Order: sequence, then structure tokens, then C-alpha cells
Amino acid sequence: MILQLLSFFLPAFAVSLTFTLLAERFAPKIGVVARPVADRWHRQTVPLLGGVAIILGTVGPMLLTGRGEFQFIVLALAAFAMGGVGLVDDVRALSPQIKLLAQILLAATLIQFGFVLRLTGFRFVDVFVTLLWLIGITNAFNLLDNMDGLSATIALVAAGFRLLFFQWEGEGEAVRVAAIYMGAIAGFLVRNFPPAKIFMGDAGSLFLGFFLAGLSLGTERAYSRGVAAVLVIPVLLLLIPIFDTAFVTATRLMSGRSVAVGGRDHTSHRLVAIGLSERQTVLLLAALSAAVGSVAVLSYRVGVSQTVVVLALLVIALVLLGIYLSRVRIVQTAEQRNGGAVLRLIADFQYKRQVMTLLLDMSLILVAYYAAYVIRFEQAFQQHRPELYNSLPIVLLVQLVTFAAFGLYRGIWQYTSVTDVLRMARAVTVATMVTMVVLIYTHTFRGFSRTVFILDWLLLIVLLGGSRASFRFLAEMFRLKPKLFQRVLIYGAGDGGELLVREILNNPALQRVPIGFIDDDRGKHQTRIHGLPVFGGIEQVRELLSERRATELIVSSSKIRGNGLETVTEICHSFGVPVRRASFRLE
Repeated sequence: MILQLLSFFLPAFAVSLTFTLLAERFAPKIGVVARPVADRWHRQTVPLLGGVAIILGTVGPMLLTGRGEFQFIVLALAAFAMGGVGLVDDVRALSPQIKLLAQILLAATLIQFGFVLRLTGFRFVDVFVTLLWLIGITNAFNLLDNMDGLSATIALVAAGFRLLFFQWEGEGEAVRVAAIYMGAIAGFLVRNFPPAKIFMGDAGSLFLGFFLAGLSLGTERAYSRGVAAVLVIPVLLLLIPIFDTAFVTATRLMSGRSVAVGGRDHTSHRLVAIGLSERQTVLLLAALSAAVGSVAVLSYRVGVSQTVVVLALLVIALVLLGIYLSRVRIVQTAEQRNGGAVLRLIADFQYKRQVMTLLLDMSLILVAYYAAYVIRFEQAFQQHRPELYNSLPIVLLVQLVTFAAFGLYRGIWQYTSVTDVLRMARAVTVATMVTMVVLIYTHTFRGFSRTVFILDWLLLIVLLGGSRASFRFLAEMFRLKPKLFQRVLIYGAGDGGELLVREILNNPALQRVPIGFIDDDRGKHQTRIHGLPVFGGIEQVRELLSERRATELIVSSSKIRGNGLETVTEICHSFGVPVRRASFRLE
């Protein structure tokens, strides 16, 4: 099987790489290059036409290495035409209206040849949804092409999972097509992965998205697994470009900016803004795409109905990531900040945070209660669905009101503390007890399991606490540590030192990175505070300054005085390291 896949993959790889190298030399000679623009990411002139290599590397081997099934020939030719539209746009810019019209016509062509999502049984509705799918995914990959190697890498991961599903479904011709498509992408990525030597342009991004969207519609056997699988699995495989498109749209609307105007505010740009390199950003998003693909595999194997909770948690996790990234400061042009009256109304709405928190808690309540029933009844879950659905409105209403009464919608998530977690636990406990009392009066608690409410109580505490702590987790995960920041050694591992470290970690504007503590108390040696080691006493200072490259020492407490401080100061001065004293006085 591996040798057969390689026989499809390698010719496409060779063709694509060859034409990529040719395009890299030829494009600058005819002036088809991407030049730096204020609202674009790259900062140097880069050749385009890499998309032509992807197109030829896919369509050429498809047509030359075998007759192929008629539907895949149609897909190849339609995607070829879509790439042609993008190529024209690369050479001489087309208006958005012309590009959209071309996309509609080519999507309609695929639909005419049987590429239709059969979801509802109503032909008009299914055609409309298919049209949205084809155009939406095409433009999602076009938007995702905002950083070296990103769009191609995500397409490669998605196509790999699509090939796996085709193999399981016994779709031999679809496997061949997917392997060729992957080979063409891989050949281009040799020169496009960060730092990129060539860009794919709109020719490549439109082709990638359109071909992959059509590939999801090209087989019949998927419909034997039910309507949910037909819709859920393709969405999961392409969730990263879908997420990026939704994220950019939402953040621009919420900030009062036009969705149609370009900008450096995509998911990838914000990840770079919080400290990742371009290569790390691409690999992280590829890993997320692979993780989501694994969820798709799980849904395929055990059924969508059995993975509802996992799918819901995945969506919630992406929403939390989106909210966190939306808070990252990015460079915006004056044009981007302009917007119409509706956009300004959305941007000026004062209670966006509270509304989002309320919607999130509604989702968590539903997930926790549903999961509690699934865990409690397992195979007998279907028999207890009526009790679940009958009690759900009461559970939702009572718990939301209780949460509001406990002030859960007034907190700021990045400052979530143990006190906040305890408040959540009390709120969930009271909400669970009140819910049971209400159900006793409304339904006499007949048919309900007490174990369900114990599980719901436990799951809801975990989900609420996890959602509130997510910002602190993400802040720790993506903490800025630029090389230009001062490397700070802290003298004093007490309350003042802990407070100082917390402020340094939470305030990048200080431009400092704590590396650890020294303290005169031997009982604190070899311990840790916020993950930072207490190295030892003042006898360690000389070694720490030379080996740990500390560039500054801060005294954390006014109580630290005397000979020890004088010794430390002398050592620091001999290394040219300044000594400062932290001040926590009220003025």
C-alpha cells in the first residue's frame, strides 16, 4: 500500500518542485511578485506563481497517470479554472465582485456534475449549502494564505486525513487523487516553508481550497454513515481555515472594522505577536489541525452521536483560544479602524464580555449535563433521553441565575485565583441543590438519577474552572521572553518576591524575565515559586551572574538590609549588574 501511494505521490512531488523552481526564477523577470504592503505580512519582495506549480503538479499527474473516474476529472478541470482566476488576479488585480462571480459559476459547475451535499432531502436547500461550502472553503484558504507555508501545510494535513478516510471507505480512485494532491503541495512547500522563497498567490490558494472542498463531495459511500457524519467530518478536517475565517470576521466586527479590508490580524499574526516565530506558528496550527483530524477519526470510528461531548468541548476550546487571541495587540492602520454605523454600534456595545461569558456558560452547562447522562447510563442512554430533554430547560435556567447571583460574570479571567475557583464551586453546589429541589416540585424527581447530578456537579466545576483559568494557562504557554528583556535575579523569596515575580510575568511592558531567587533562609533553598527556583544564598550570586547571565538584581523586600545586601551589591557592581529595590508603597 505504501509503495502504491508513493507511486502517486512522488511524480506529483517532482512535477510541483520542478515548476516551483522555474517559477521562482521566472516570476521576477516578468514582474509577478508580491511587494510589501502596509496591510500584508511579508516585508520583502517575493516571487509569485508558486500556485501554478501546485496546479500543474496536481492536474498533470491526475490526467497522465490513469484514466481516472469522470467526476475527479471534472473536479480537476474546475479547480484548474479556479486557479486560472487566481492567476489572473495575481497578474492584474480583479475586483472582488468578478472573483465571487467566477467562484459561483465554477461551484455551480461542480454541483451540476453531482458534487452535492445531500443533507436535508430538499434539492434547493442542499444545493445552496453546497454552494456555500465550496465558496466558503475556497475563500477560507485564500484568507489563510497570510504567512509563509501556512495555507499549504494545513491543506497537506487535511488532505492526509481525507486520504485516510478514502482508504477506509475503499475509494481507490479517491486515494490516488488525494495522494497526487498531497505530492503537489509537498513539492511546493520545499520552497515555501518559512522562510519562503516563493508564494503561491491567489492561483494557489483558490485552487487548494476549491479542490479540497470538492474532494470532500466526490464519493458516495460517506452517505451510508448518516447525515451527521457527512457534515461533521469534512468540517473537522477543514476546521483551522474555517476557524481563522470566523475569527477574523468576528474580531473585525467587534472592533468596528470592515470585514472586506485586509489586515495583519489573523490567527497566525496574533500568535507571532505573542512571541512565537513564523515557523513555530505554522507548526502549532498544523498540530492543531492534526489534533482536530484525530477527533474526526474518532467520530468516524465510533459515530458522531458518541462523540458529541468531545466535539462540543473542541468548539468551546477554540472559542476560548479565539477570545484570548482577540485581546492580543496588533498593528492596525487608520483605514482598518473605520466602519459603518452598524460596525461602530457593535464595537461600542459595553457588555460584550458579559454576553460572551453567559453564552459560554450556557454551553458548559449543556455539555456537563449531557455528559453526566452519557457517563451514568452508557449503553442505556437512549432510554433516558426524555428525562434529559424534559429537565434541561430547568437545569439551564436555575444554574445561570445562580451563577449570576454569585457574581461569576463580574470577574476578569486573566486574574482568576483560588478565591474565584472556590466561589465557582459554591455557585455550582447551590445551583445543583436548587435544581434538584425544583425538579422535585415540578417532576417529583421521578425517573431521575441522583448520580447524574453528582456527576454534573463535578463536571461543571471542572469546566467552569478550566474555562476561567484558560487565559492564565495560555498566557503562561505563550509568555513573551525576548532576548532583549532584562534577566532578573530576585533577592528575597518571600511574599514580596512572589508579588514581584507575578507582576513581571503579567506585565510585558516591564521588559524583564525573572530567572530565579536567592534568599538567606536555607529552608527555602531548592524550592520553587511560580516555577522559578530558589537557587541558594548570597554565596550563589557570583555563579548566577556568570553562568545564568543575570543582567539585573532586584531586592524584593525593605527588610533585606545589612552585610548580606552590601556583599551582594559589591558582587553585582563588579559584574556591572545594577541592583534595584522593589517598592510597594502607597503614594
